[in-house]
Amino acid sequence: EKSFDVEDLIRSLDEIGPYQNVFIQEMDIMNVLLVEIRRSIKELQLGFAGELTMSEAMEDLMMALYLDRVPTSWAKRAWPSMKALGSWVKNFSDRIFQLEEWMNNPSEIPKVTWLSGLVNPTSFLTAICQVTAQKNQWELDKLVTFTRVTKMMTVDEVDGPSRDGAYIIGLSLQGASWDVNGAQIEKSKPKEMFCPMPVINVKAVTKEKANVGGIYHCPTYMTEQRGPTWYFNAQLKTTSPPARWTLAGVALIGDVA
Repeated sequence: EKSFDVEDLIRSLDEIGPYQNVFIQEMDIMNVLLVEIRRSIKELQLGFAGELTMSEAMEDLMMALYLDRVPTSWAKRAWPSMKALGSWVKNFSDRIFQLEEWMNNPSEIPKVTWLSGLVNPTSFLTAICQVTAQKNQWELDKLVTFTRVTKMMTVDEVDGPSRDGAYIIGLSLQGASWDVNGAQIEKSKPKEMFCPMPVINVKAVTKEKANVGGIYHCPTYMTEQRGPTWYFNAQLKTTSPPARWTLAGVALIGDVA
C-alpha cells in the first residue's frame, strides 16, 4: 500500500522552491500510477475469483502480464519507455526509491539527481535556471542550461552537491563513445551500442556564454524511440567537427531498454 503523503510533506517545508516543486509533482504522478496498478490488479483478482465479469480491460491486463509487457492503463499514467514489464517494474521501484531518499531531506536536492528517473526531467532543468536566476537576480528568459561532463562515474565518487547548478546521472551515449580521460566524444567502440556517461554538472548560463566552440550540442531523448521524447541538448566537448556527430545521429538516451 505504498503512496506518498504529499500534503504532509508540503506542511513540513518552510518554503517550496523550484526543486521542491519538481519532486512534489513527481510524487503526485507516482501516486496516480500506484493507485491504478493496485486498482487494476485487484479487479483482475476479483475476475479470476468469479466475483466480477471479465472485461476487455481485464483481459488486456492479463495478456500484458503474461507477455511481459507494460499494461496500457499503466503506460498511460507513466513515462515513455520501451522496456519489458520486468525491467520496467525494477525501473519504477528505483524511481520511487529516489523520491523516498529525497523525502528524508526535502529542503535540499540530492547530491546527484538521477535525471532519467524523473517523469518530467525538463522541469528539473528549468528549476536549475530558476534557482540561478533568483540567486543572481538575473532574468530567467536569458538563461539556458550548459553541461560539463565530470570524470566521476558513480554517485559515491561525488563529495557533495554541485556549487553551481546540479549533478545528474543516468544518460547513455548512442552512436559514439565518451573518452573519460580526454573528456570528449570519440567514435564508438566495437559492439558497443550504448556508452554510459559519467556524472554531468548542469548549470545555467546566459545565452552568450553558452555559445562556445568545440562543442557538439547533443540531443537528449527519454527513449531510443527518440522523436517526441527529446527534452534538451547537452553540450559535449569534441575535437572533431560537430557535424560529424550530427551525421552519425549521436544522441544521449535516458531509458535504455
